[in-house]
Amino acid sequence: MKPSAVDNAPPSMRDKILHQTTRLFVERGYDGVSIREIAEACSITKAALYYHFVDKERLLIEILETGLDAFHQLLEDARQNYQSAQTRIRAFVFSLFTRLPPENRAVIRLATQEMGKLQPELRTQFAQHYREKFLQPLMDIFTEGQKAGELRPLSAELAVWALLGMLYPFMSGESALRQEPSPQQLEQLLDIFWIGIASHSR
Repeated sequence: MKPSAVDNAPPSMRDKILHQTTRLFVERGYDGVSIREIAEACSITKAALYYHFVDKERLLIEILETGLDAFHQLLEDARQNYQSAQTRIRAFVFSLFTRLPPENRAVIRLATQEMGKLQPELRTQFAQHYREKFLQPLMDIFTEGQKAGELRPLSAELAVWALLGMLYPFMSGESALRQEPSPQQLEQLLDIFWIGIASHSR
């Protein structure tokens, strides 16, 4: 599967900065990348970089928020185009790996690993957005599936964290030990998940 961008519009300099910074943060971590290195990766001066972003912290929060918006859009597309909980979750999972490049998927890792680098108010703000735009829509899918008798009555929040826990190892793209999951492997992953959560009466 070759991921494509959710938005195919020509990238602006701001988009280029976000793309290159995301790649660097994913590869080396927030503390492992300097403003100078980000500017060099974008072929611009530090002054030009500061024109778009006042500091590295603002770059990180913008990356997290942009990634969150992309995840939210994939969830909304799945909810609008499919009816059952299982088909919606399947559509969302497959869209993660076909519509988002690996570094964009890895934003979820950045959110868990680098959140502590943000000021408390920014951290609180992003945590609220993370729940509203990502966790809650996922929980709503499971809750609606329970109401329809499709799923067993269990904690929707626990179901979400179980699903994300299974997806988490694949959120950083290819590595020396693991390649991108194939469509068949994604199907198998979802089978493993649903066998434990699908209603036995259906």
